[in-house]
Amino acid sequence: MTGRDRHAVVIGASIAGVLAARVLAEHYDRVTLVDRDEMPSRPVFRGGVPQGRHVHGLLSSGLRVVERMFPGATDDLVARGAQLGDAQADGRYHFGPRPLATGNGDLPALGVSRPLLEWYLRRRLLRDFPVTVQARTSVLDLAFSADERRIVGLIVTDCDEESPHLLPAELVVDASGRTSRTPEWLERRGYDAPPEEVRRADKHYATRTFRGARRPGDPIVLTAPASPALPRGGVMLAQEDDIWTVSLMGRDGERPPLELEEFRAWARSLVTPALAEQMERVVPIDGGARFRFPANRRRRYEHLTRFPRGLVVTGDALCAFDPVYAQGMSVAALEAEALDRCLAEGVLGLARRFHAAAATTIETPWTIAVGPANASSRKRDRLLQQYLARLIGTAAHDPVLARAFLRVNHLVDRPQDLVRPSLALRVWRGSRSRVPERAVNGVRHSGSRVDAVEASHAGTPM
Repeated sequence: MTGRDRHAVVIGASIAGVLAARVLAEHYDRVTLVDRDEMPSRPVFRGGVPQGRHVHGLLSSGLRVVERMFPGATDDLVARGAQLGDAQADGRYHFGPRPLATGNGDLPALGVSRPLLEWYLRRRLLRDFPVTVQARTSVLDLAFSADERRIVGLIVTDCDEESPHLLPAELVVDASGRTSRTPEWLERRGYDAPPEEVRRADKHYATRTFRGARRPGDPIVLTAPASPALPRGGVMLAQEDDIWTVSLMGRDGERPPLELEEFRAWARSLVTPALAEQMERVVPIDGGARFRFPANRRRRYEHLTRFPRGLVVTGDALCAFDPVYAQGMSVAALEAEALDRCLAEGVLGLARRFHAAAATTIETPWTIAVGPANASSRKRDRLLQQYLARLIGTAAHDPVLARAFLRVNHLVDRPQDLVRPSLALRVWRGSRSRVPERAVNGVRHSGSRVDAVEASHAGTPM
């Protein structure tokens, strides 16, 4: 395909869009990012990212992809104040009063705010690759070929103008997020919308930011997950400029407050007082923000048998996860890697191949977020829950099990890896020695057992 200008367009200039554009820059002569927002010249919150003020974690798997696509990114971000450490050594993950066992692992963790990460990646992309941003632009529709079998671009309009016009492209990537209109646009032309899998979450988040220097021994991330017995959770993340972001979460009708003293009191009611105690050492710097997450939503584009050429869907437009598991950015990075592999094999059948590869990538984080879709039997599902509950409880004093659990949560290993014989033996041995139970905030725990964890899909940010 040499001798002509090959152009690809990405809908959405957020992190999923930026990473997709980075891949496209290796395969197309020009790439254009289209976004409704004005692109900020410095790291600030954008209106097009409604959850941007809340805790965001870049998992080890996502950080690896970012570093491969933008060599030196980790060092650059650390130079700008991001906190670098190891997820196991520098994280505290409480499923009970005692956190998972610490240890020196191989899971790099980077504490960085969403605005800084997005701004940095977009700046590197525009500086180093043949990519431009068309900001303050709304996408009205996909542009189809005369036979309606192929996408030939987008129908767009500038925010300052009223007349729609064609933005031609050989490939369109929809990275517009959970409000993607691609299903609607496909149905207009007689295509089926993708089947959707929706798992209700109905969670409410409240987030405040604090300032305070990170001291020796302070974790990069501290989590206290919710459970059926205690439907309140929280996460605290160290970031650049001595900023700590704290997000509290409630479900089953629980709504965390924003007012400072009530916010602190809510934190003290979690499964561990550790988060509240860490919060006492830093100074509040804002009035907070709220966010509601109604449901996990997965669009099954891989199940469509008829689909136009020249179009793929990625990021939250493909699958939107509960933000408490900090999976979105890293899944988008892994999907970008999959897109790169698929493009290297050519454009024939690109959508079919990519959506199938993305579905495989999504399976582990989806299972972590919502649990197994269809266990072969209820008995098997119960046994799995009991096993994972024992594993998590034993991991509070077994660094090998803690590392194995964190590797799955960081999307490095698969959930199936947790039932390897060597790990199962450690779980069995560890769960045989049980310490007396004690109550914390009205929930009973033990050193080797976790009664109140949603063990079928237990996960933890970072």
